[in-house]
Amino acid sequence: MPRLNRVRASRLLLTIATMPALAAALGAGAVGASPRENGPRDACRSWHTRTLLTGQGWLEDLEFDGRGAITISALTQGRILRLSRNRRLTTLVARVFAPGGERRLGRYLFFVTGDTLPVKPNGTIERFDLRTGGRIKWARGLSMPNALVFLPSSDAVVSRDVGSGTGLTRVRARDRRHPQLNWARLDDTNGLAVDPTGRWLYADRTFSRDGEVDRVSIANPRVVQVVGRLGTGVAPDDMTIDAAGNLFIAGAGNGRIYRLDPRTHASCSIARGLNLPTSVRFGGAGWNARALYVTDAMGHLSELTLH
Repeated sequence: MPRLNRVRASRLLLTIATMPALAAALGAGAVGASPRENGPRDACRSWHTRTLLTGQGWLEDLEFDGRGAITISALTQGRILRLSRNRRLTTLVARVFAPGGERRLGRYLFFVTGDTLPVKPNGTIERFDLRTGGRIKWARGLSMPNALVFLPSSDAVVSRDVGSGTGLTRVRARDRRHPQLNWARLDDTNGLAVDPTGRWLYADRTFSRDGEVDRVSIANPRVVQVVGRLGTGVAPDDMTIDAAGNLFIAGAGNGRIYRLDPRTHASCSIARGLNLPTSVRFGGAGWNARALYVTDAMGHLSELTLH
């Protein structure tokens, strides 16, 4: 079977296999249930949704290349796509095994691979040079890595949404051959974001019953605190953070985007009616910096703007 078909079949198997666990975690009839919205009124204004891209299969994550384009992890296509400001869609990186989370540092785009079943330590972090097109495996030995962030130290952290035992994995920039499993003991993690102060790493948990969002002390990862509960049926996926420290989280379970203030624990949905949203980012160079850009598992890229 061709690799692309294997990845598609694995992702379908993942969806099927995890639905019973999701239902059990969220409670009977919880999928699609509305969480309690308790955010400040002005912060909870509805955002307008505009579709920019369709028909691309499961889209797992996105990033901005700093040159006016969006890069997109097309998981079932096995490619990193590039969408220019004039809507021209091309392949940036071909032959990628189940791409997941992306992050750009300067001229380099980092992305994880192996975000699919069966769970094996065959996942990697790859580094792609946006100037030259050079590509290397930056780190290996990861088990189904999902989201990716870089800490102020330049070390990487990846989440793992399915399975247990590895927690959050830290990959030290100076020792990339030995990933630190269970750097923070939080299983079932998905979205990741670093606080603007550099003190905290935020993580959400897709299969938690109440849409749990936590923070981990970067200096002492044994310190883990709950900062929000988005409600039943949310199944939180990837997230982003603004300069004030507010989190914006994709609710894959009910098609919403949430705003969470981790200081007050206040949260609310700011957009509804999306199809299995997987990732959310504020606009980068060449795009609306005040807009949110969202990928979903039904092949759409959407732009959210305030009314």
